[in-house]
Amino acid sequence: MASDALAEVYQHYLTKDPYSQLDEHTYLLSTKAGCGNIKRVTTYSGIEILYSQVEYHQPYPTYFASDTPIVELQFALSGQRHVDISGQDYSLAIGQGALIFMHDFEAWFHPPAREPYTSFSLGIPVSLFNYAAAQLGSFKPIQFDQVLGPKVFKPIVFELDNRIRTMIDSLIVELNNQHRSSLIMEANALEILNRFMIQLFELTPIPAGFSRDDLRKLHMAREIMEACMVDPPSLLALSRQVGLNDFKLKKGFKAVFGSTVFEYVRQIRLDSAMKLLHNQGNNVTEAAMSVGYSNISAFSQQFYRKFGVKPSEIKKIY
Repeated sequence: MASDALAEVYQHYLTKDPYSQLDEHTYLLSTKAGCGNIKRVTTYSGIEILYSQVEYHQPYPTYFASDTPIVELQFALSGQRHVDISGQDYSLAIGQGALIFMHDFEAWFHPPAREPYTSFSLGIPVSLFNYAAAQLGSFKPIQFDQVLGPKVFKPIVFELDNRIRTMIDSLIVELNNQHRSSLIMEANALEILNRFMIQLFELTPIPAGFSRDDLRKLHMAREIMEACMVDPPSLLALSRQVGLNDFKLKKGFKAVFGSTVFEYVRQIRLDSAMKLLHNQGNNVTEAAMSVGYSNISAFSQQFYRKFGVKPSEIKKIY
């Protein structure tokens, strides 16, 4: 299976010098090279979830090669690593991410020296990528071979937004939790993949009467509301910020994202509250206030309608 081949690539890379395996999910950087570790979980669908926190004492270039086709979502959280991939220089700045495609490649990794390097990545089986692309892009077919073409390496670089950073943080918490939920990790990883495939390949259908630029503005509106969920702007203020009149904003947002603007804000508030209650141990009042609710009773009612459980019972369940 393609996912088995992908798992073998990651296992081989993570047990090569200067790394060694400590336990099922932890790989250590050797003390001669530096300090730190990489956490790794493989989901049921074959997604490889990795979180790296390392610091090298001195320049320590390493070599790795593989003929296995690879799709990977990478996120640079701190530090900057340079990689030479089959003669092509590649690096990510802090706060950037990239969807990369590789096949039959050679790579020299040049990690930063005396500087903490933190990264998060999702390795995606090519079969899963092709399946997701076929489901999302029925009107615009996209396959791994089409994206990569005759090249051995292709990166598509993007900026991280607040919503994705929150989702990454949630997955990092799960990776470090000995009682981690594999189902939650799989769901979050698939949601991140889905979001970037839609954005990077423009797979969202354009509603009738809207232009490609209008669609870009609708995505901008969604990002603004995610960043400001605790104190969101009014519809009129939001429409001015993105350059769409309020009627078009309301109509387009519903058509593209399947909910009204403020229904969407409520959803992400409740999702964030669930993560606070589950991952960070906040009490109900703290979680509600943190995501923008001042009425705890209203928060509890909406939480129960969405998740089928009272927020006060989350700690008992998990």
